[in-house]
Amino acid sequence: MRAILICSSLMLVLAVAMQAAPATSGAKPRPEVVALEPQQLDAALASGTWLIVEFGGEHCIPCMHMQPVLQDLQATLGKKARVHNFWIQQHPEVARQHRIIVMPTQVVFNPKGEEVFRHMGYFPPDEFQATLKKLGIL
Repeated sequence: MRAILICSSLMLVLAVAMQAAPATSGAKPRPEVVALEPQQLDAALASGTWLIVEFGGEHCIPCMHMQPVLQDLQATLGKKARVHNFWIQQHPEVARQHRIIVMPTQVVFNPKGEEVFRHMGYFPPDEFQATLKKLGIL
């Protein structure tokens, strides 16, 4: 029993140390992908810039797997386009308005606010970037 307690304590100390330790790889932290509310989505569509929105759910496993992909895209795109989440479970009326039937669904809107591309499900990073290159965003 004592060995289990010591082992558990050691694992806890290591976990805390790993969280507190600075990253040594030199990688930049990923930017946050902000989730929009309906009014913010409308404003973003009218902003005159490229917009990539992932319509999904906060607890959807494929949506969670997409978050690093979206963060990396936001970092790569900089000011060329905005990348956002929209949680459809909280706003089903907006999901119906945008014809969302699968989580996640990534939609690319041009600067006029028009949908120019849609993908349903997990979107591998290389395929996502290739699509954005074809659209002239990357």
